[in-house]
Amino acid sequence: MGIEFLGNKRQLEDFIISNIKNHTDSNCINCLDAFSGSGSVSIALKKNGYSVTANDFLASASVITSAVLLNQSEPRFEKVITKEHIETGSDPYNSVLNYLNALEGKSGFVYRNYSPASVNNSDIERMYFTEENAKKIDAIRMKILEWKDYLEKNEEALLLTDLIHAVSGVSNIAGTYGCYMKYWKKKAIAEIRLKKSEIIPGKLNRHYYVTNENIDNVIGNESYDIIYADPPYTKRQYSAYYHLLETIVLYDNPEIEGSTGLRNWKEKSSDFCYKRKAPRALERMLSKAKCKYFVMSYNDEGQIQHEKILEILGKYGEITVKEAEYKRYKSNSASNQRKDVIERLYILRMEK
Repeated sequence: MGIEFLGNKRQLEDFIISNIKNHTDSNCINCLDAFSGSGSVSIALKKNGYSVTANDFLASASVITSAVLLNQSEPRFEKVITKEHIETGSDPYNSVLNYLNALEGKSGFVYRNYSPASVNNSDIERMYFTEENAKKIDAIRMKILEWKDYLEKNEEALLLTDLIHAVSGVSNIAGTYGCYMKYWKKKAIAEIRLKKSEIIPGKLNRHYYVTNENIDNVIGNESYDIIYADPPYTKRQYSAYYHLLETIVLYDNPEIEGSTGLRNWKEKSSDFCYKRKAPRALERMLSKAKCKYFVMSYNDEGQIQHEKILEILGKYGEITVKEAEYKRYKSNSASNQRKDVIERLYILRMEK
């Protein structure tokens, strides 16, 4: 099971890629995916022959996208296999996953803070994971950390991504990590197990990079043919709603607080989530952008009104707008929400 971030573009990949192809020059192949999230658009760009640099401020998002972009074939894990004397046969990747799946659970940070065992040190019984799964998550994460000097960057990203996907599959949540369920969902009591991720080969002579930065620190550093931006569009801060995935990836034993065990998320908050700050954030990004085309996904429920987006983009060149209707991401079952939303793709041919 893959992780789906709020507003992920998996449903809209064909719509986005076809319009990028139809409204940009055919020799434009060098792209920046400025808010890569779960990596769905970066994957689609890679599949369609583009060179891709992907950026996201969340470590968990950057790891997921690194696994997709930096692996052109299944890695061999040679140093780890030698270190642990793992019998591989013809499938080293699967052998390493089997080794991790067979580890005995450990009482680490996840077990102590995000399973019912949390009641022992906080008087709060958090039910994100069963105690057994939490121990296994700790054991696997500790082992990957122990292997750090024996893993290439692409190998480490792949194993962490497999762990994130497995964690997502047994998380006792309604959709995000903003809260946990008060009863055990069926999927949450299943045994956590790492499975292979799909490896997507890229086109020859294409290049793939991943950065983990605030977009303000990245956007003007390099020139691109196309910058694709899918900024946050609601008030919900990704760094808060996915705090637990950040903690598992970073495994930095952060100070946590509240009933959900929230780490400090404000240092990674996005101005795009604030109605008054979002227009200025878009303006700031455009003023720094070095590209032939600036392409932005944004839906009709976002913090910035359509007319305001046109006003801001219009200062920089000629705009084409395409629309697609799709079913909303639902992190809960609130019945008073619209079932469908309109996604707009703003394609700006830069004139500056």
